[in-house]
Amino acid sequence: MPSAVLPLTTIGVILVFSIVLSIFFKRIGQNPVLGFILSGFLLGPFVFGFLSPQDELVKAFAELGLFVLLFYLGIELSFKDFMKAGVPTVILALCDMAALAAIGFISSTLLGFSFLFSAGVGLMLLSTSSAVVGKFIIDRGMSKQKPAQLALAILILQDFLGIMLLVFISSLSGSGSALSLSLTAGVFAMVAFYAVHRVSGFVERFFEKHRLSEAELSIYGLGIGLVVAAVGGFLGLAPALGAYFAGFALSELKAGEKVKLQIGFLRDFFLLFFFVSFGTSLFFDTAINQAIIPPLGQLLFLGILALLLSIATIIAHAAIFTFLGPAFGITNRESSEVAIFLTPLGEFVIIIALSILPLLAPAEALMLAPIAFLLIVFTLLLFQPLHNLLDLHDKLTAKLPALAQRPQNESPVNEYTPLARQALHDIGVNLILFVCLVWITILLYENIPAIGIPVPFGRAINATILLAFFAVPPLVKVFRSAGKLWAYSRENHSPHEQKFASKNQAV
Repeated sequence: MPSAVLPLTTIGVILVFSIVLSIFFKRIGQNPVLGFILSGFLLGPFVFGFLSPQDELVKAFAELGLFVLLFYLGIELSFKDFMKAGVPTVILALCDMAALAAIGFISSTLLGFSFLFSAGVGLMLLSTSSAVVGKFIIDRGMSKQKPAQLALAILILQDFLGIMLLVFISSLSGSGSALSLSLTAGVFAMVAFYAVHRVSGFVERFFEKHRLSEAELSIYGLGIGLVVAAVGGFLGLAPALGAYFAGFALSELKAGEKVKLQIGFLRDFFLLFFFVSFGTSLFFDTAINQAIIPPLGQLLFLGILALLLSIATIIAHAAIFTFLGPAFGITNRESSEVAIFLTPLGEFVIIIALSILPLLAPAEALMLAPIAFLLIVFTLLLFQPLHNLLDLHDKLTAKLPALAQRPQNESPVNEYTPLARQALHDIGVNLILFVCLVWITILLYENIPAIGIPVPFGRAINATILLAFFAVPPLVKVFRSAGKLWAYSRENHSPHEQKFASKNQAV
């Protein structure tokens, strides 16, 4: 940013550019987010040179945008809403996310990219935009329909897992031991949730008793979010993660909905600057502090790769939901609509890209941000036309094989039963345990040469043996609990389950 330009002038220029371009994209039937990113690209060092990713003002507003976004997503993430979607949600979501992550990781690895770059692409493919899908569903008045409820519940799970993955990424990019930071992050998440939830309960009752306004409650919510974020930063974690956990704790209170309504404008305002900041980083080399013009061949390669990955995600969504949906009483048309709802990628793609960029080699760092941008562009461009072709999508996917006979009539969403909730709890606990064991195994693998301990058969084989010995039992429990979830969903609240649940309660 030129030194003679005042901060208020800079903010004004960003707002005018972003509003004009966002209105243009909206008028042609596309998401205004594209206008925000393009504004950052045009104002950035690659075109006009008015902004730089290194500008303090740009970085400050981007950090504020990320803080407000994650705080808002934390409030929006309610396990009550997730539980309403029933058993199909967790199984369908996990299968879908595993398929997408595998597509991104394997494709990038085969093209010769590093492990971290490939993992980043895999994570980006399963980062559906909650903001885009939620707004689309609300605008169309579809929030009470079964496909919309299933899609939103899956997005809740995606956002939650995305935050957990960001904890690991922030641990890697921070200073000190990755294992120590990861454990700190886990403990911090639990303590932050408990403390904010407990304190906010008293605050909520105090506000109700003295009839204080919703605006004051919202200021309290943002204040507690900033405090938790500051504590997280002091512990070496990304401060925005603290904001997320603060919002998550507020989501279980009545105050959460009031705060969410009040900060809606702040979210939209700072989100604009967050996307603009990302736009300025496209093709920007931080090592030499200037924009690099990629060769035409590289641009074509990135464009083709992003387009093929976007198409692959659409096909994967359709295949997973068409194959598994009937087993949970979901009609083929409902499966098609849920698959289409999960098409547009958004804010988490950028968050993941920005988190991984500092860890990559310069050559790969220059390519990851453009791929993230192109993935968002292609999936947003395809989303609404794809939904308009729902009938055609339904006819085409009806020709694909299914795990069970396809139901012909729509049925209401069944909530989790007591036994299904227990199975879901077992899946969560054992899956977290498995991830921790894998993480520790990777750290041991990397540090065996530094420790100097002689190991037979090579460290790769020994690490695999240790992982298999300790991690297989919890993984087996995950699959067993998933099998129980499957059985409970097929029984559909059978008398046998109710009798068994009553017997457990009696004991």
